[in-house]
Amino acid sequence: MSLTSASAPGSGPSAGLNLLIVEDSPEDAWHYQQLLARVDAGIRCHHVEVGDMGARMLRELQPDCVLLDFHLPDMTGQEFLEQFRPRVPVLVITGSAEHAEAAGVLQAGATRLLNKGELSPEILHAHITESLREHALREQVNLERRRMQAVLESTAHGMVFARHDRQPWQQWLVEYLNPAASRLLGIEAGPLTQGAADLLALLDRTVHLGATQRVSVRRAARALDLECAPGADGFTVTVRDVTGERALARLDQARHEVLQRFVESRPLAEVLRGVQDLIGATLPGVKGQVLAGQVLLTWPHLSALGVSTATYPHVTGRGARRAFVPDDRGGCWALPLVSPDEGQELLGALLVDAPGDESIPAQLDDVVGLVTLLLMQARDQSRLQMQAWQDALTGLPNRSVFRDQLARALNGAERGGSLLAVGVLDLDGFKRVNDTYGHAGGDELLIEVARRLRLAFRASDLVARVGGDEFTLLLTDWPDTDSLELDLRRRLRQVLERPFRVGAAEVQVRFSLGVAVAPLHARSVDALLHLADRAMYLAKRAGGGVRLSPPRPPGEFRADDLGAVGGLADQRTRAAE
Repeated sequence: MSLTSASAPGSGPSAGLNLLIVEDSPEDAWHYQQLLARVDAGIRCHHVEVGDMGARMLRELQPDCVLLDFHLPDMTGQEFLEQFRPRVPVLVITGSAEHAEAAGVLQAGATRLLNKGELSPEILHAHITESLREHALREQVNLERRRMQAVLESTAHGMVFARHDRQPWQQWLVEYLNPAASRLLGIEAGPLTQGAADLLALLDRTVHLGATQRVSVRRAARALDLECAPGADGFTVTVRDVTGERALARLDQARHEVLQRFVESRPLAEVLRGVQDLIGATLPGVKGQVLAGQVLLTWPHLSALGVSTATYPHVTGRGARRAFVPDDRGGCWALPLVSPDEGQELLGALLVDAPGDESIPAQLDDVVGLVTLLLMQARDQSRLQMQAWQDALTGLPNRSVFRDQLARALNGAERGGSLLAVGVLDLDGFKRVNDTYGHAGGDELLIEVARRLRLAFRASDLVARVGGDEFTLLLTDWPDTDSLELDLRRRLRQVLERPFRVGAAEVQVRFSLGVAVAPLHARSVDALLHLADRAMYLAKRAGGGVRLSPPRPPGEFRADDLGAVGGLADQRTRAAE
């Protein structure tokens, strides 16, 4: 058993990261440290050789991430995960795991499974970086889910989530109910019994009719309204106590409506319109609305809240204050909606028309808290959706989006009879830029290349980044390959007409672009990408430029005059290849 540590000052995106390596081979552990040091010297690596020592270091070191060997002297990687349950991303490295073993470690909580023989500095660093980002987003979503559950458990109306079990002895199963539902209905989570006959009848009628059903019942001298709504994975029953004042019932209904719209994933604008009814139920006769997003940023009285738009689009809410804003109609109260997390982001503002009443802000504290929670949840969901399809560095669509759009475009091209081109574009000499200016300089170059490519191509074309310095193009509606080739040369000349700036330096960049055309060359996503990728490598071997695949007959290719882009390989080169 050994414990080693390697660290060096760094300024990369992972500077200050504590990494625990649980690996019985000191040579392999040293190899991983050297791979990471080439990308970011600021990563601090700590190595242990056995699982028990790894568990101890999890407690004492509290690392940010773990690299775990699949086979350890005292246990397997799966046993390590199941026994110690790390609360940080765990990347399992193996060279021989079978499919069943791979599924086991992933089910046990591993973030990713990496092949030892396929690791490079960039690949290992990228896996760690993406795992940390995904872990942070997942923790944020879990936090918001707990906050949402806290709202459900504190609300005055009951919420029951039930599932239909087709086995005859257990027909209905309550999966969740909040304290209000348990108190009002006298039931607990688990199988529903005949003691809840009214609820059972309501659920059965909802199943039979396939639409929302309502019923009024009496329980323990209380008048209850039950509403059952079918969903994709169960049934939601809302229980309201209508024995109290009508104002309280109206307030509960308004709050339920807002939550229901959000749970059903309706557009945020529709959810926020429901807040208007919630304001009216909280303060009868008072009108209000929620400003969020671009509407908030264009509100002429934003400065009254004590905030600045200098950090747009993430306006900080630090120091934001409630304010009364007078106008021709008397004025309104403006209540800032600020995220309570570390960012203190200004998510929106609640505007209430109630001039001269100083008690208004305090009476709306619950509404402000609920709307702030909903806006935070919507913000985090949007970030997760963006990550699912967007390249984190350049903002371009990623590989999965490109493949999906290509499949759709192929179906359309088959019906329309036009040509569709797929391009694979690679930067020549990108490694030299990284070696000279560091990875921050390489990222700066990739961001600018992506921006120029977006501007150079049509709005109907798709430019995506699929990894490293490789981009893909989807070009639709072309009459013939000659016009396609000429257009590509012209557009790439536009991209390259000015040098790229990396820091204070100017850098000349060349491209190698391989193109496959449907339906001339292939008719499937994989075949087109394979041919375009092969053509790109042939273009790179010929000195850069544009190359169509497969090779065309003699005389159909013309010498390239793109300068820095290079040119099409002549017929002799193609014959030799």
